[in-house]
Amino acid sequence: MTASVVDVHLHFLAPRAIESARRAPERYGVRVLDDAAGPRLAIGAEPPTRPLLEPLYTLERHLSFLDAQGIDTGIFGPLMDVAGYSLPVRQGASWARLQNEALAAALAEAPGRHHGLATVPLQEPKLAADELRVAVRSLGLRGAMVDPNGLGQPLGDRAFDPFWQAAAELGAPVILHPFLLEAVERFGRHYLHNLVGYPFETTLGAASLVLGGALDRIPSLDVVLVHGGGLFPYHVGRFDRAHRARPEARADGAGLPSGYLRRFHYDTLVQSARALAFLVRTVGEDRVVLGSDHPFWMGDPEPLAVVRDAGLTVEAQAAIRGANATRLFRLDAGR
Repeated sequence: MTASVVDVHLHFLAPRAIESARRAPERYGVRVLDDAAGPRLAIGAEPPTRPLLEPLYTLERHLSFLDAQGIDTGIFGPLMDVAGYSLPVRQGASWARLQNEALAAALAEAPGRHHGLATVPLQEPKLAADELRVAVRSLGLRGAMVDPNGLGQPLGDRAFDPFWQAAAELGAPVILHPFLLEAVERFGRHYLHNLVGYPFETTLGAASLVLGGALDRIPSLDVVLVHGGGLFPYHVGRFDRAHRARPEARADGAGLPSGYLRRFHYDTLVQSARALAFLVRTVGEDRVVLGSDHPFWMGDPEPLAVVRDAGLTVEAQAAIRGANATRLFRLDAGR
């Protein structure tokens, strides 16, 4: 029997969530604006989103992509553009619950064996923990996806520990996926907010979890870094040098940063076979999982190709194609 191929990096906002927000904008703090190019969502006082790509709210488009690529199982994460961290706590919690219930219902009705990741109201970590418990225990979701930018607060801060502790207790992996960025004028007109800003945010989130001591305080926490880990695996030597040379890097008692490389999992979205080969050598073949970022422009339209072309052993390819994700997200478990 051939092992399942699993894509852990997909984005989907179930239509039921959009329609419910359209009917009750005051309850969720979300307004739906109709646009010829697709619906736009206005989250609280934030500017409306760009028109949503049709595949973002059309599950059939995702399933067609997975089928064409020979991928058996999708782990569907939320759309971080509309996570709602800026909403008042009550509305943020309601919006997260709606997204999670809608996602679970849509996947339950879909053909195949697919799974979801929760949205959580990260603006209140205790409520985020509560929502994750409901999402995993009652809705059957397999983990969560959060933005590395917790409204400007470092993810390794102790204030977030209730959420990280709940994730560890539930055995629910958390994917760090960037969207919120600081305003940087020099990002300019060359799409650098994505090319530079997003890997930077992933790196900042990983560094905060390491140097802020969260990974030491919560040793069983599983975290997945998208985009191949941002800069962390490729510049970990610089982190180690800072740990030796600067007291600030040791301020919260963390060990040498390179010792935490295998505390994370990393997706394959590096769009370079040489980079993937380096990543696998650096962190180990058991810490890398397949990720396409469908349906976004910067996703990988043929996510299995980079795994095939990286010069990896047959065993390493099999692990990355699906065995690692099956273990990490407990896809063989009954829940």
